[in-house]
Parts: sequence; C-alpha cells; structure tokens
Amino acid sequence: MAFSDIEYQAVTQEVERFVESIRPPENIRNMLDIVYNLNDQIIVLSEQRPVCQGAPGETTEITFARIKYVRSVNRWKTYWLRKDRNWHLYSVELSLAEALEGVKFNPNAIFFG
Repeated sequence: MAFSDIEYQAVTQEVERFVESIRPPENIRNMLDIVYNLNDQIIVLSEQRPVCQGAPGETTEITFARIKYVRSVNRWKTYWLRKDRNWHLYSVELSLAEALEGVKFNPNAIFFG
C-alpha cells in the first residue's frame, strides 16, 4: 500500500534533506551526484554519473541503498546491494531518520566506501 499524501510529503522532505546533506560540492555534481527515487513505500538511493562513452549529457545511476517501509510492523528496512547483484538486509529501524543515518554512518562502509 502506498503512502498517503501527508506521509508521502513527510517522507519526501526527510529524504531530500538527507540527500542534500550527502551530496558532493556543486562544482563536481556534473561528474557525481546523489539522487533518490520514491516509489510506493520504497526509497532507492543512487549515485548519478556521466556515461563514459555515451552522448553528451547522458547519465547512469548506480544504486547503493534501498529503504522499504513495512506498514504491517511499522518498521523501515534498509538493504544494500552486494556484488552478487542481490539486495541483502542491512538493518531494521523504527524511523526513517534512523534508517537514513544508518546509511550515512555505517561502520563497515558498505554504502560509501
């Protein structure tokens, strides 16, 4: 079940604040930027980079984290993408803020190496 309008706006605002806090300086954002996608109850965080041998302005996104809200247990589950290209559970948190902080300050550097 998707978020209500009020929930969607609150989640969007919180994720936008988080993404803004981890984005690189403006002068290199054309070479590397952090973006997100919110679909239903899943937030996907990605690095956006130019395609090496693509057309000018063409970019690619490299996904590094996925956060899913599970309404039935009122928890946020954070997943990371291993080299086997499968999502693996990283943590289960009570709030979106805790899940986002887990991505930002993970001790094993699996989201940001």
